[in-house]
Amino acid sequence: MSNNQSEYSWGDAREFAYSLAEMCTIESVPIESVPIEFCDRRVCAEDLVALTDLPHVDSSSMDGWAVTGVGPWTITASDHLEPDHASPITTGAALPAGTQAIVRTEHGILNGMRLESTSASAQDIRRAGEECTRGDLLCRQGTTLHPALIGLLAATGHDAINVVTKPSVQIIITGDEILTSGLPTQKFVRDSLGPQLPLWLTRMGAHVLPVLYITDHPDQISRAISTNKADIVVTTGGTAASTKDHFQAAIELAQGQVLINGVAVRPGHPMKLAVNQDRKYPIIGLPGNPLAAIVALFTLAQPIISKMLGQQLPVGVSIPTSQSLKGGKSDSRLVPGSIENREFVPALYSGSAMLRGLSASTGFAIVTAPVDAGGSIEFLPLPG
Repeated sequence: MSNNQSEYSWGDAREFAYSLAEMCTIESVPIESVPIEFCDRRVCAEDLVALTDLPHVDSSSMDGWAVTGVGPWTITASDHLEPDHASPITTGAALPAGTQAIVRTEHGILNGMRLESTSASAQDIRRAGEECTRGDLLCRQGTTLHPALIGLLAATGHDAINVVTKPSVQIIITGDEILTSGLPTQKFVRDSLGPQLPLWLTRMGAHVLPVLYITDHPDQISRAISTNKADIVVTTGGTAASTKDHFQAAIELAQGQVLINGVAVRPGHPMKLAVNQDRKYPIIGLPGNPLAAIVALFTLAQPIISKMLGQQLPVGVSIPTSQSLKGGKSDSRLVPGSIENREFVPALYSGSAMLRGLSASTGFAIVTAPVDAGGSIEFLPLPG
């Protein structure tokens, strides 16, 4: 399909956005070293291996006493246990040399310096290298780091991790009728995109710059687009065909080119994707209606960010739907909802201008044709 002023299918639009990111970025993905405690949700830039065995020495998995022999045992503080001796031990601590078993605290009876028990077990000994050995692969390049993985990497000797530098995003909210605080009035509406778009983009892995608010004038929008220093620009509103929709004019003034002039999806079909001819950064035009804007964000921004982070294009999972779902008038329809009892349950209040349905959802069903209850849909989760 030509990429000049064409309306793409939803799937083709995502694939094109993903491929566009490669053309818009430098040859190598920028990388930075970050202290391990600040790496949550960062994307690992290289394969990581264990720098030591885990555990690095034989250790105890329980509080109690390390013992050798059949007992009763004489208590000692020595680092080397002689036969029929015991040494106090805590969970995770290295065992004295010669340890044969562990007596748990609740199973031991102390009489002065003598320990008695009928329950000594070698199963409570964690052997060196039991969990992993030095050089074992723990994390592949492109993995999104999370607390448990960070803990494992720390336990095996990592202090800092090379991660992909987050692509920066400039959000430009356009409109003459927008309020950023307080209650809406007859002439003004409360902005709902300025607060949530940075949060969605952050969850996608981007670094979001302070939001800009611009009035509905193509020259001002163009100036904001062309003077920014971000890797990606996201605008809201102005993507349809009314006299107040200025995305196309603003892109032309900024010496840019519109590559996707609409996507065959509901909601969100007036979304646009352009590129600045100078610095070759992508410019994403989101519709003004809230749900339509979020659909467009997941259609165009998420693939670009994923590619810039060196990750695969996010894909959905096949799951049955609890209710029949209508097909869209165009190629695809994105329906907000959640998975309950291993079935997709569509949300109420899911019109293009609505927020309530998405607020109670965990993802979108991708509907390309009418589906009866029990039929399969593709479910694309929202980023956590």
